Amino acid sequence: MIAGNPTLPPDVVRLLAADPDPEIRAEIAGRTDLGPVERHTLAADPVPDVRRAIARHPDLSPAERQALATDPDPGVRLAVSVHPAWSEEERAGIDYAVPLDGLFLFRPEPLTPPNPEAVRQDALSGHPMLRRNAARVHTLPADLVARLAVDDDLGVRVLLAQNHPDAPAALLLRSFLEYTGHQRDRLLTPPHFPIDGLAVHADDEDPAVRALAARDPKVPQAAVERLTRDPDPAVRAAFARHPNLPSSRLADLLDDEELVHHAAANPALPAPAIRALVSTCAGSADGE
Repeated sequence: MIAGNPTLPPDVVRLLAADPDPEIRAEIAGRTDLGPVERHTLAADPVPDVRRAIARHPDLSPAERQALATDPDPGVRLAVSVHPAWSEEERAGIDYAVPLDGLFLFRPEPLTPPNPEAVRQDALSGHPMLRRNAARVHTLPADLVARLAVDDDLGVRVLLAQNHPDAPAALLLRSFLEYTGHQRDRLLTPPHFPIDGLAVHADDEDPAVRALAARDPKVPQAAVERLTRDPDPAVRAAFARHPNLPSSRLADLLDDEELVHHAAANPALPAPAIRALVSTCAGSADGE
């Protein structure tokens, strides 16, 4: 990697900054040993990807930052809008747009803990991208967790739910309902994910949300039985395991090739049925 190689001589850095390949120029833009001439040239590069890369450089001059802040490319303006040299007032004056269709994922804790003051500054920023950075911090203090849990940015809320071990239960549920991207199911894994009241989602158009209702022990029997016939296989499987499944339907599912294993795991399965299943399994094994 060019950007992470600390051994490049200055003349090589200068050559790479002028390379005909824009991907090389974009990569070299991440080096902190860029000279002022190369930095200025890359900030005016004709390729937006290069300008986006240099927009994050810590040593940009005020004039370079200002030029990038009014760049015709929205990605460049967004990249420079999170530059640490801006004041909050200056940052607010930049015409940037924050994408809402990103992947809001779990990120392992870094080997070097983040600076608590910098994290707090990001969490209190008016810029959603900086608040998203803070939301990824596993050790975010309780007052900031409470603040970001009700943030008006979807990315902030979901990143907090994905990464903080003490993310509020209500936030976990809200995030699962609102976020449909990669690692959505990870939001279901914390032990304090709520179960009460999930029955209201039994008729949701999203099959993942209908399946969520199976976590509620108070789903009415009629709804449980109906959802074992749901068009979605994951919903059928979830409700085949629900303890409120009527016994007659549970017995039927023990003869259902698709759902028998899920029905066999139903905690409401009576002891005689369990013994019959064990006997059937043992007989099948003996006959092999």
